[in-house]
This record gives sequence, structure tokens and C-alpha cells, in this order.
Amino acid sequence: MQKFEHGGQIYNADGTAGDWLDFSANINPLGVSEKVRAAIIENIDGVKNYPDPNATELKAAISQRYKVSAENLVLVNGAAEFFYLYLNVTRPRKILIPVPSFSEYERAARAINAEIEYIFTRAEENFQLNLAQDFSADLIILGRPNNPTGNLISIDNLKKISNAKILLDESFIDFLEVESARKLVSEKITVVQSLTKIFAIPGLRLGFAVVEKKLAAKLNAAKDVWNVNFLAQKAGVAALSDEKFFVDTRNWLKSEQKFFIERLKKIPNLEFFEPTANFVLLKFETPEFAKSVLKKLRLKKILLRNCENFVGLDGRFLRCAIRSREENLKLFDALENI
Repeated sequence: MQKFEHGGQIYNADGTAGDWLDFSANINPLGVSEKVRAAIIENIDGVKNYPDPNATELKAAISQRYKVSAENLVLVNGAAEFFYLYLNVTRPRKILIPVPSFSEYERAARAINAEIEYIFTRAEENFQLNLAQDFSADLIILGRPNNPTGNLISIDNLKKISNAKILLDESFIDFLEVESARKLVSEKITVVQSLTKIFAIPGLRLGFAVVEKKLAAKLNAAKDVWNVNFLAQKAGVAALSDEKFFVDTRNWLKSEQKFFIERLKKIPNLEFFEPTANFVLLKFETPEFAKSVLKKLRLKKILLRNCENFVGLDGRFLRCAIRSREENLKLFDALENI
């Protein structure tokens, strides 16, 4: 597979979407909320106009929900866009990337020809990262929770990093009932967050970063003025006001995570790593066995994420989203038969 290939590859050769049960992308299975759906329909005729370059409504909604100042916000066309924007503007010479982790960290670093140093974490140690060590670099990029391992770095452990700036990816934080690191934002720490996963709108693309005020101004001056489209702005405003959707999502995950783990324990010759978010990292005995499982699931129109292109993992590892009970039962029926 390609080095920077991602999950969610549901498209046929002609570009049409196939009929897949997709466990390869970590999207909220509750789907698009009724408030978001209504906002898109209500505002569809507005696409004849340019989007608000300042995204005033959306910034206000983010500020209210997450208790951050609009001056500290940089809005992006999905969180992945921010990695490229941030690195292109700040130009760190040496970047540390704990692995395995989201491949766009490395891809963005290579785009500016930065020196990359991997910090390898080990499956045998549950992929735990020692943050008390001295980091000789300009920047360290961390996922919280980390994709694909699901590890969640504590706020206290983040404070142990003393001699490197931190770009912290909290793209899955809204699924969890844990404290965000947004309150730590300073000249040293920047936090980026996806809104596409929690709101099930990856096709619209939406995210934001909380950044020290002076750097936020530089980043906003450097990006495309219309990078967040009109419908994404309207959908974001509606989604952020939907408190019930947040509550329903977290209640679903608490229940389904427990069910998912208990079913995984019943499958022989399969190791898994305790999830914190809406996905689980699986480990099979051999790469050949894992590939056989992938192939047999594909015949049943079920997709899992092959992890062999994650630095630090090999073909034994697959990542699996946690979806609705009905969908999860179909997956487990297929896995147990295999």
C-alpha cells in the first residue's frame, strides 16, 4: 500500500462510492445530526456567494462552546490542513514524531524539508511514551488521543516536555469526557482539533486550532482567505449548538466501547490495545494472517484499516472503528466465522 494512504477508501475505480461497511475510518456512526442536515438544506442557495472570509459566526460558535477567544482561533479545511499551514509558517528545522501516529504529521514535515526524528513506542509497553526525557528538537507533534494506538497523554505529562514546542492534535477529544489541553495554549503549545469526525462531516472538511494570539494572526494571514467553505461554516455553527448530539455521542461510545471490548476478548489469536476513543488497534499473530482477515472481510463488503504503512507498525496490525451495535454485530459475526 502507499506510504500516506488513509482509511475511508470506499470508492470504485470510476470514482463512485461502493457499498461498504466502513470500519477503516473513525467517523461518528450517529451520522449527520438533524440540526446540521437542516442547516445545509436551509443554506444551500447561499453557495452562490463567497463564504465569509472571517467566518465570524463560526468563530463565535467555537468561542462559546470551547471557551476560547476568537483572536486565538485559526479555522481550517479539516485538521490535516493545519499541519501544513503551521509548519510552513513556523519552519521548524527538526521535528520529533512519536510513532506509530497519523501519517500527515510526517507528510507535512517532509513538505518543508524538515529533519524528522522518530520516537519509537513499543506494543509490548502498550505504546507508552516517556515525556520526561530531554527532546533535542524545535517541535514535537503529538496525538491526544493518538491515532492509531488510542493512547491518551495526561495534561500533567504534557507539562513535562521542557525544551521543544508542541503541536497537539486533539481530533478525537470531543468523543471523550476528558479535559482538553486548550487551556495550555501558549507560545510553546498549539492545539488543533477536527470537527469532521465528531459531526460525521468529513466530506465537508472542518477543523480549528487554538493558537497564541500573535502566531494566530500570522497563520490567518498565510492561509487561503476562503479555506472554510460556506456550507461547512453553516454546518459547524449548527453542530456546535447541538448539545444533545454531544451527549448522545458520548453515551453511545461508553456503551459500545464496553460491548466491543468484551466481544474482542472472545476471539482467539487476536490481541488488542485498550481503546480510549472510537477505534481499536488490533494485532494478529502474523502479517499473512492479518492480510487473510482483511481479504475475507472485503469479500463480505467490510473494510478495516491496514496499518502496515504506519511507521512503527507492520502487517500484523489492523485498526478498527467502533460503529453502531448493528454494524458491530455484523463485523463480529464475520470475524468469528473467519
